[in-house]
Amino acid sequence: MEAVSVAQASFMALAQIARPGKKKARSGAPNPTGAKVRERSLEAGTFEDGFYFTYAKGETDRLYKRAEELLANKNAIRRLARAEERSLTEDERLATLITNAALRVFKQLLQLARKFGGKVFPTYSELERCTGLCRDSVSRALSILERMGLLDRQRRCVAVEPPADRPKARYEQTSNVYRFKFPNRLVRFLPRWMRPAPLPDDVVQQHADRIAEIEAMKASRTLRQQITDETPDTELRRLLLSMAAHFENDCESDKTPQPLLESYSYRLNGVGLEGQRANA
Repeated sequence: MEAVSVAQASFMALAQIARPGKKKARSGAPNPTGAKVRERSLEAGTFEDGFYFTYAKGETDRLYKRAEELLANKNAIRRLARAEERSLTEDERLATLITNAALRVFKQLLQLARKFGGKVFPTYSELERCTGLCRDSVSRALSILERMGLLDRQRRCVAVEPPADRPKARYEQTSNVYRFKFPNRLVRFLPRWMRPAPLPDDVVQQHADRIAEIEAMKASRTLRQQITDETPDTELRRLLLSMAAHFENDCESDKTPQPLLESYSYRLNGVGLEGQRANA
């Protein structure tokens, strides 16, 4: 076998590196389509009607005031934890995540919600222009608001004609959609005048009794009723109902088995079927 010098091996390695090839994913497996679509994206126009919230008059202003109050009190929450010589709880960590940039982005999104009836889907470029922040700051602000529970974000994609460099690609990423809320776990960090009035005890008890009645009613349903109530897909519901019918028939047959008549035949003396049957 011909020996390979160090120089030749180096040139061979460099040739392998310089050789162009298909771009691979981070996992090392080749991307079959090369589509620029983020994970858990939904096709635009298929879910928005059930996603958007409708906000009452003044509700967006109240959401912003509450977020602004969290920003003002975040240092007080940390000082209280240090004074008590303990670490922050999970709720306290969420309440202290908010930043000035996050509050600025939240304000802009709420203004769009008030202006367009809750239908909020700005691009990152629009948020950069309106808030004066860079793209990375906008991305961090949205992540903070989402972790705190102040907004829900859903990625979207749209169908496109496959380009020449990606012949198998069918979708491209488009702007996200947003909706807003204030989680109950953060209410206790607000001043008393900003917290909602507590419900009367009889109303709380009625609500608990109603939940218990609903759970009892659900527990008493038959298998077919459960499938009908919890399976929206028509074909899947039909298949599951057919399987449930066969299952119930099998259960009924197990409850009333047919007796073994030959085991009660006492024509001959003996023990067991072998002694009782003449042709055994």
